[in-house]
Amino acid sequence: MVQYVFFDLDETLYPPSSGLMNAVSDRMRLYLQQEYAMPPERAHALQTRYWREYGTTLRGLMLEYGINPQRFLEFAHDVDVAQYLEPAPQLRAQLQQIPLTKVIVTNADVPHAQRVLARLGVADQFQAIFDVVFFEYECKPARGAYERVLRALAARGDECILVEDTPRNLDAARELGIRTILLLHPQAPRAPDAAPTSAECPAAANLCIDDIAQVNAAIATVAAASN
Repeated sequence: MVQYVFFDLDETLYPPSSGLMNAVSDRMRLYLQQEYAMPPERAHALQTRYWREYGTTLRGLMLEYGINPQRFLEFAHDVDVAQYLEPAPQLRAQLQQIPLTKVIVTNADVPHAQRVLARLGVADQFQAIFDVVFFEYECKPARGAYERVLRALAARGDECILVEDTPRNLDAARELGIRTILLLHPQAPRAPDAAPTSAECPAAANLCIDDIAQVNAAIATVAAASN
């Protein structure tokens, strides 16, 4: 029986059109330019390669440059979320109707997640935040990220549903028995640190939706199919 829902944070609980992740991505490139005297085009190329090879820019910098992750996270997330997000009463209403334990599973850090959730007005709807620090920087899509969450909750994969907007983050979850819901963002602008999306529902998704407002019904459908 499904007991837990894992929610991705950025561009899942709010749309890519907000521009928040573009701003964070800009900060990541600025870090590369300032720390390593990189021209903008090289910083962009390195950021893109790291995302593809390691899952996040941070992971690549840790493995190849041995950086201090906390300093990078603070720099990258030094963005006023209030400039990009508004309170989301419709999202709050959706979350309130989900009769399961809801947690955040994000490649960002806890302070950023807390700021986003507070701005959206949904912080009290989540029982925990599992972030990149909790993952010991083995971020999604790595299987280890999900395994750590399952251990912390003393949960089995088949007791959980993942709500994500990044298709490649689904495969490892499915390997662990976690059911998946993919939020599609057709034709949405994406930051360089994010993956392109497709209007087609991939095989790794149990169900696809095109609006977070559909999440309550989607969770009910996936949960019912698993019982």
